[in-house]
Amino acid sequence: MQFEHYQRNFLEKRIYYRMKHLNLEHYQQYITYINLNPEEVDLFLDIFTINYTYFFRNLNVFESFEKFLKIYVKDLKRPLKIWSAPCATGDEPYSIAMVLDQFRNLSNNFPDFEITASDIDKNALKFAKEGVYGEYAVHETPKILLNTYFSKRDTDLGPKYVINQKIRDKVRFFQEDIIKGQSNNEKYDVIFCRNFIIYINQYAREKLMRVLESRLRNGGLLILGGSETFSPKNTCFKTISIRDRFHIKNLSSMDESFKRKIYNSFQSREARHERKSLDYKKRRIYKKETNQFETIEKENLIEYKTKNLEDQVRSKPVKDLVVVKELETRNLNKKIRVETQTQGNRKSQNVPRNKKMEPAEVRITGIVVNNGYDTTLPKKKKKPITATNTNPLEKKKISQFEKRENLLKLREEELNKRELILEKREETLEQRSIFLEKELGKLDQRRKNIQKLYRNAREKEMEVNDKIETFERLRKRLEKREQIIEQKERQLQDRLNQVGQYSRQIIQREIQINIHSKEIELREEGEEIIAPFDEERYDRVEKTNNKKEYIIPMGYYSLINSFDKDINATKFAIQGLGSSICLILKDPINNIFAMSHISLPDSSASKQGYHLLFPHTFADTSVKDLFNNLLYNGAKKSDIRALIVGGAKLFLDYDMTYQENLDAVKKELKSLDIEIEAEDTGGLSERAVVYDTINDALYIRKTWEFQYRKIA
Repeated sequence: MQFEHYQRNFLEKRIYYRMKHLNLEHYQQYITYINLNPEEVDLFLDIFTINYTYFFRNLNVFESFEKFLKIYVKDLKRPLKIWSAPCATGDEPYSIAMVLDQFRNLSNNFPDFEITASDIDKNALKFAKEGVYGEYAVHETPKILLNTYFSKRDTDLGPKYVINQKIRDKVRFFQEDIIKGQSNNEKYDVIFCRNFIIYINQYAREKLMRVLESRLRNGGLLILGGSETFSPKNTCFKTISIRDRFHIKNLSSMDESFKRKIYNSFQSREARHERKSLDYKKRRIYKKETNQFETIEKENLIEYKTKNLEDQVRSKPVKDLVVVKELETRNLNKKIRVETQTQGNRKSQNVPRNKKMEPAEVRITGIVVNNGYDTTLPKKKKKPITATNTNPLEKKKISQFEKRENLLKLREEELNKRELILEKREETLEQRSIFLEKELGKLDQRRKNIQKLYRNAREKEMEVNDKIETFERLRKRLEKREQIIEQKERQLQDRLNQVGQYSRQIIQREIQINIHSKEIELREEGEEIIAPFDEERYDRVEKTNNKKEYIIPMGYYSLINSFDKDINATKFAIQGLGSSICLILKDPINNIFAMSHISLPDSSASKQGYHLLFPHTFADTSVKDLFNNLLYNGAKKSDIRALIVGGAKLFLDYDMTYQENLDAVKKELKSLDIEIEAEDTGGLSERAVVYDTINDALYIRKTWEFQYRKIA
């Protein structure tokens, strides 16, 4: 998941929420917590991804979507493909599936449809596939759809609504990051991408719009969220509904019939509103000069008529007094209108209706016209008001006063009625207040029950977590135990291979024993005499490998005398030393070294004189024979030292051969008064041994080690 595509403040809020929940103050503390608790990654992603949704959210969008479908699928001969991304918990794609299923039920010609839904949140997709929702998720769902496509199920946490299998089969869910693109490379007829753009930055928005454009067919519909802004300028999209955020790809390339139907369905209302506002502001005036209509704004209509009248006066002599009076009245009305706009006081701007006309002259293009009043006549005296002779103006004033009194009475009656209505409303509000208090008590009790359930769930969660930790520790122990068992199995297999090799060697030795049986019988008749060391020995290794090493098998030995020119070897080596013992006797002063490979502790159980022909098979005979070989080749007894390696426990507990070998070797060395200079014994692993006579150095490597290490 690429967090750089999201807005920084949105990301910081989500991180701060988790840190506050864990009582952490610094980012580094949270990083350390994540390293110690890998499960925190999933918990963070749960709160990072926003899954606020419900069925048929913004119902007007689905109503407009139905209008588009009626036009789009009319001649469609293939399945209709729709993509919902991000789909959250599946409310939106399931809502789309219900709408399309209703269309199919009403029309036999409606094509089949496929709905693809994708989201980055694994938990949300898992929830969507289960198809079980609470009350809030379906609170905007029409009842007819709720009864048709859902089955209600009562639980301890309230009613649950399960969507039927028919609708679930129509939606295919999979996980992906839609900013990176879609992996299946399909083309869609409709794409729902609502309420996602607001959470990502500008770069990610541009990248996302390129992805949506590449996945949408020509003439297809892109639906964005109501709070999201998108400018189709310099793009292939045409906005057909600003309110619903409907955008069609390459609408100009579609046929005229399709475009006309789209415009009539989605733009007729907006165009009608625009025409009404235009007609309110403008009027059409017919001009005789040009024999056509012209549109004049309403504010300039009076000026236009006045100007037209002035043009008539200028073009003809003034013969009709009515025309002049009309012109004068219009000029006066124009003046009153201008003063009303500047002062804003209607009462002071009204012209008195009963004001007596004063003598005046009107000057139009230099022509003086009398208005018919004589300025030389004396003013008439006012007549006194009598009961029989009342001024009409006074009558009007009295009638107006009576009207005002009647109006006040009517208002008083209306106020009394309103007072009664308010009293009834007050009683209703009191009843509602009592009802709300009862409901509040019920809600409070329900809240306490929920808190109790939450505490119980929390305790169970802690118990489960403890069990998980215990199981995790047991799992690690089992894994470690399995590793040890595997290692022992390998060692056992190697040991079995060695036993097989050893068996073959035993057979060869028995053949040699039979060949030299006469020699053995002669030796057994007399005293026990060690064979001369210069004669040929069957148990001595004299051939070297390419590294100038003597490889010592089980029951054999080898000797290096640095002053012997016929000896080219400088090292002894044993590969696969298990419960056997590698014995090294050395005289570093005289440069004489010997090594034997001992496998058994006691020679008393040998048959047919086997211990005489191969004395280095047994601990009691090997130590004496190796010691006599060093003395024979010139070593000094007081300078001889011993090195011991091996004695690993490879078999079952009751097999103590390894310990018997060690005890027998140490017993024989003690009887000969030979000091043990160094040893590496015991353990559970086989060893490989290399002894360098030139540097007087002993190197050991166990089966689990990658290189040799020096121990002496």
